[in-house]
Amino acid sequence: MAEDYDQTYQQDAYFGSRESHLLTRYANFLPTGGRVLDIGIGQGRNALPLARQGLEIVGIDPSGVAVETVREAATREGLPLEAIQTDFRDFHPDTPFDAVLSFGLLQILSQQDGASLIDRLCHWVRPGGALFFTAWHVEDPGFASLCDNWQRLGRRAFYSPEGDYRLFLWRGEVLRVFSGWEIIHHWEGLGQPHRHGDGPEERHGEVEIVLLRQDVARETPEEARPTLS
Repeated sequence: MAEDYDQTYQQDAYFGSRESHLLTRYANFLPTGGRVLDIGIGQGRNALPLARQGLEIVGIDPSGVAVETVREAATREGLPLEAIQTDFRDFHPDTPFDAVLSFGLLQILSQQDGASLIDRLCHWVRPGGALFFTAWHVEDPGFASLCDNWQRLGRRAFYSPEGDYRLFLWRGEVLRVFSGWEIIHHWEGLGQPHRHGDGPEERHGEVEIVLLRQDVARETPEEARPTLS
């Protein structure tokens, strides 16, 4: 990815300091003492509170600044948290997790990498485990601007002159992508206005979903695997 988050994470609480409301609302789907993978751990706004609750956290992020920030915080408090500097494409866990968090990653990937992420999520959650997932949909207020100013790589994928990607889901597509999972929560709409650091106010078309992986093998034929078409 062209976007460099090392500079971003020099700012305190760039993406906020409170954990996702999905983790608060659906905390009962995080088993006591369970192993949780946080993809894109950032400054630890989700991982640190979960570790304080006794969950064993593995967090990955390509930003060295983010990983060092979280490591220092976890060490100070003696928390069961391992932060690893790596991209999700280079991460190869030995065993699946009781829960996986993927918040706000899909929208900055290419369509190919987005499909790769989805496929990995389907393997990284153990049978009966939970997936907490958010993304953007095509009714995002910024979608039209991207159509005018970025290179289109498809009907809902874009590429900037600086080398950044944006990828959107169709309305309701997340249900097809994760078909066969038990849906605990699903919502799509216009998110609340917010700011990142000292940047301008933003508002996005958001997709959020909490699912349980069914207790069946995920080794499905290639044509039956989830895709982003």
